[in-house]
Parts: sequence; C-alpha cells; structure tokens
Amino acid sequence: MKIRKQILAGAVASSMIGLAACGGGSKGTQDVGTNPSGDGGASSRVFHARAIDGYLAGATVYVDQNANGKLDAFEPRALTDSDGYFSYNHRTGTDYCAAGGLTQFCLRGGIAADAEVVIRVTGGYDTITQLPFEGMLSLRSSDLDRDDLRLVTPQTSMVADAGSATQAKLDALIKAGILDSTGLNSDPFDNAGQMTRAQAAVIISQVFGTVAELSLPAATFEDIESSVWANSYIAMSAQLIEGIDTGSGIFQSTFGSAEALEELARRAIFTAVNPGEIMPGSYQLPNPALIQPLLQNTADIIALNEELLAALNGWATPEELAAILRLQRIAAERALQNPNDPELPDLYDWARAQITPGGLGTDLTGLGMSDIDVAKLVDRQFDFDPISNSISASATIPAEAATAFAALVNTAFSVSLDKPDEQGDALLFVTGANGARSGEIKVCVRYRGDDGDFDTTSSSDPNGALLVGGHWSLLDDHTLTLSLNIAGGARSMLLKAVGTNATGLDYRFDFGDDLENWSGLAPAGFSAGSVPTSDATCKASLLERFGQM
Repeated sequence: MKIRKQILAGAVASSMIGLAACGGGSKGTQDVGTNPSGDGGASSRVFHARAIDGYLAGATVYVDQNANGKLDAFEPRALTDSDGYFSYNHRTGTDYCAAGGLTQFCLRGGIAADAEVVIRVTGGYDTITQLPFEGMLSLRSSDLDRDDLRLVTPQTSMVADAGSATQAKLDALIKAGILDSTGLNSDPFDNAGQMTRAQAAVIISQVFGTVAELSLPAATFEDIESSVWANSYIAMSAQLIEGIDTGSGIFQSTFGSAEALEELARRAIFTAVNPGEIMPGSYQLPNPALIQPLLQNTADIIALNEELLAALNGWATPEELAAILRLQRIAAERALQNPNDPELPDLYDWARAQITPGGLGTDLTGLGMSDIDVAKLVDRQFDFDPISNSISASATIPAEAATAFAALVNTAFSVSLDKPDEQGDALLFVTGANGARSGEIKVCVRYRGDDGDFDTTSSSDPNGALLVGGHWSLLDDHTLTLSLNIAGGARSMLLKAVGTNATGLDYRFDFGDDLENWSGLAPAGFSAGSVPTSDATCKASLLERFGQM
C-alpha cells in the first residue's frame, strides 16, 4: 500500500480533491447491500441520510461499528443513489428498504435502536464534477430516522472524529472562517462561502498527505489508520488550528501563505509519526525542496478562492458555485500531478481576469454549466491562456454527446477500449418505464487490464465474458451511473458521453481502474431477442460485434 494511502486511510476527502483512501476510490466495492442481522430485516435498524460533497452518487456507505475507519466484512453497508441518498430518497419519495425496493441502496443492521453509530461514506462519484470521489465522509449520530433527514458532509465529519474536544475544535474552525455558526446539519450548497471554504480545507489536508508521501518511510505509518486526525481531515484541521494564532480570524491570513501552511504541515506530520507527543519547536519538515511547491500551490488556490468569494459578496447562483468548486478541483488535481505545472499560474491569472465589478465573468461562470467536461481541463495537455474568454467553451461537450442519454429507455449501445495494457468491450441493454430516468440494465462485458481489479479473461479463454445485471440512473443527459451485481454484490460504475467521432461517440467509463476513454455507438433501439441470456451467449454476442480480443 502506498504511503499516501496509509496516511490517509479513512480520511475524509472532498469531491474537489482526489484523495486515495483505503477501502474507497472510484472502483467502489463488490459486497454492498447486506443485512447482517440475517432475519430479512425484521429486527434490524434502518439508517437514513444523504452524502454531500457535491452529492455523492454510487458511493459505499457503511456503519463503522469498530470505529477503525475502514469497511470490515461484518459491518452493514449499502450504496448511495444518484442523488446521494441511502435508504430513503426524500426528493423522489422512494423507500429502498421497503419490500421489493432496491436493496443495494438500503442500509440496515442489527444495531440497538438508540445506539450512537458512525456512518462512513467512500467511493462513488461527485455529481458536480462527475469525477471519482476517492476519500471518506463521516457522521456520528444516534438519530438517523427517515423523517429527520441527516446529511453526511465535510462539516459532520469534523464532529464524527473530533473526540472529547469537539466544541473547542468547532469553535476554532468557526473562528478561522472555515465554517459559519449556522449549524452542521444544513446543505452546504445553500451557503457558497461555507462550501467553498470547506473545500479549501480539503486542499490543505491533501497537501499534508502528499507531503508525507514525499517525505516519510512506509513503516512509520503502520498504526496510523485509527488516529483521530487521519480519520477526518476537518478534525485534523481543527486540531492544528487550535495551536495557531489566527490573528484577525480571517481565513486567508491563517492559510493564505506557504509559511502558515508549512506550520500546519509540520504539526500534521509530527502528530502522525509521534501520536500523543508535543512537537518541539526545532522539528523540521524533511525534504523541504519537494514540499514547498505543494504548499505554495495550496496557498495560491486558497488566495484565489478568497478573491472569488469576495467578488460574489456572499451570494452565488448554482452555476457560479459549481464553477468555483470545479475550478478548485482542476487547480488542485493539476498541482498534485505536477507541483511545478507551468500552466498553474496561467490558470490563476485566467480566473482573476474573470472577476468583474458585478461578480464573475461569463467564461468562468460557464465552467459551472451541466455540459462541461472537467476532466479535459485537468488533463496535463490542456494549456490555459490567461487572457482567453473561451476556456469553458473548450471543455464543453458537443451537443450530440451532451444529449446522448436523453431518451435512454429501451436502447442498447456498445463501448470499447483498446490500449496496450488494457482491453475491454461491453454491450449495454437499458430498460425501464417509458420516459424514466432510471431502471434496469444488462451488461455483457469482457475485460482485461494490468492495473484493474476486475478481469473476465483467462489463459485458457482470452475471450471470456460475463453477463451482469443491475440498476441504472441518469445524473444528466450524458452521464449514467450504474449499480451492477458482480460476484454476489453491487458495484458502482460511471459512464458518460463526452464527444463524437467518425463512427459514433467518445465515452469515459469506469470499469476496472479509473475513468478511461472508451469509444462506441450511440444508444439505439433493440429487439428483445438480441439481449444475451447467459455468459456463453454474451461471449458469442461480443465475438460477433467486436471479433477476437
């Protein structure tokens, strides 16, 4: 396991930053939707909540009964739906735990009715960026009833793991400007400043993890999974803030310089290596030459964030809020790929050039529209022109692809991947009620890859195939979330149409490792007799459509 995964195992992450957390990540899990009580649910307790960091679709949610920050085999688990709900969707009125419901979205377990529990959420996909969520959120509560909707957010994560000094840490976060005092159980998308400041705190925690990865040997972190700060990045941030003079109490003065961030990083790494000890003033970060660019980029992102919030005067449209959150994600992802990325200064300059007397410019606001492909701007090959007014247009998905799934019911399409170290083909057959945005799906697939965690081939049958069923749901007219029943459990995946080519559409599909570029045909109607009924007929269909692998 990589050091970054060890130090951040169980850590809360944001949709704006890709944290690599053990037991999480974009691939989800293959054993979700269980009822450990073994009585069909008659005596088990049902837990209801919604995961928000953008709303998290297809994430694994579980009851962390031993509070070790990871999913154990005996712990109740489920998936979140396309709106981030589990057990009951308040928006649609869907009860997943009712008889005949979609049990993969039902979280229940044989736990006393009034017992306090810690709920963890990891994996899945952020509905704002439509990129994998690779960290963890937490909620500690004894009240998770259906009619009293609770939220699992970066804010509740602070309380979940803060221990006996919860209020002091909360007060420190409020004083530093990361949170406001309106309460932890409110949708952060209703408060632009609260959400974007919380995301900036996530950037800080990501840097801490990356700093440690660059600096420390793996053996140092063998017991760090259960530490308080590693189980929640907000808890960690609060813990560190308590020992720092916040001066005027302004967020930017606390975190807006590489020097202030270096002090936080010193405390974080020393705490990880020496739990329970007081850091001596002489303690220095190892490998400062590697650490400084990361700290400086973090300070730059946070300073830019403050300028954008100031331009909005505390109020933002949904598009402006999405644009700021996406901008943070783009900058942070590029900085983590390459702390010396020469495009970062141009990205910051472009964003600042978009600040107008009336708020944000049209190009930056356009980044918040639903037909934007964030992954294109994260790509290292994308160059930012600081005086451009067409960056959002450069990431806009063509209309044909942006509406590819607008009429998805009772259609079929194929997707294919052919790389030196990864090959895959899939036929997807989508069914449901006329005009529905969700329903049932059959997927006929063959796949092999060096980096993936799923392989349908073998040395004796390189064209080995698998027919699986599951549930589909649309995030928008070009983004499809899947919950497929594989190896006795449900597995979350994401497929999105992002472009066009001479023969069909360009897709991104998470199947085996991460969102990869696939190509294929656009959805079209199919006859009932064309749907494979077994692994053998699935293999025959793939051979007919694609030939030998």
